[in-house]
Amino acid sequence: MATSAREERLARIRTQRLAQLGTLLAGFAHEVRNPLSTIGLNLQLVLEEFREPESPRDKRTQKRLSTVEGEVRRLQKILEEFLGFARAPEPKLAPVDLNARLEALVQFQEPEFRDLGITLRFYPGADIGLVPVDWDHLQAAIVNLLRNAKEATPAGGEVLVSTVREGAQVAIRVTDTGSGMPPDVQARVFEPFFSTKRAGTGLGLPTVRRVVEEHGGTLTLQSEPGKGTQFSMRLPAGRNGEGEGAA
Repeated sequence: MATSAREERLARIRTQRLAQLGTLLAGFAHEVRNPLSTIGLNLQLVLEEFREPESPRDKRTQKRLSTVEGEVRRLQKILEEFLGFARAPEPKLAPVDLNARLEALVQFQEPEFRDLGITLRFYPGADIGLVPVDWDHLQAAIVNLLRNAKEATPAGGEVLVSTVREGAQVAIRVTDTGSGMPPDVQARVFEPFFSTKRAGTGLGLPTVRRVVEEHGGTLTLQSEPGKGTQFSMRLPAGRNGEGEGAA
């Protein structure tokens, strides 16, 4: 009994320390963002002066400055995604017609996929109804999954968005016919800052999972190298009659 109480106390201490560390890191990232923006702006101004290099030295200087500017932009992207991950507001749930919202989102995204030779389709499930979600948060998470699917799928492939009722839950699935993931990558994709992309920040999927968990749901994946990947968001379904007056 005493051991259990001690373990609970240590767990609370660890949780508090992690929360404090998260706040500290978010504050640090916020403070770094402004001087980094100043550096990036001044690099752009200097590069303007080397837009038409005349000597070999000018060309070398232009190339080096371009490399530095690219790294500054990468750091700015990491900082912005980290701040979004660390300081995201609590979701404000409201019942929405999930199938209607997803259909509109797919229609909006479809031309970009079509230009790449990828088919994007939506398959609405039956008995979905109104689901309590923060649509702004959930939409951003789904767009993130669609972006990953698009990048993983070659021309001629397909990306499918679907919904299905699973008892007291609603599942949203994003399935692609892309390259798939080996088991070692699958085991790490939800780790912050892990990425297989050269310019990736490694915060996309951890953010998606956090959004789903803040909705009281779960995020899972199934993937097979050479065949594709499926992400499944499972969210609590709305009660009968819930959502009167929803937009």
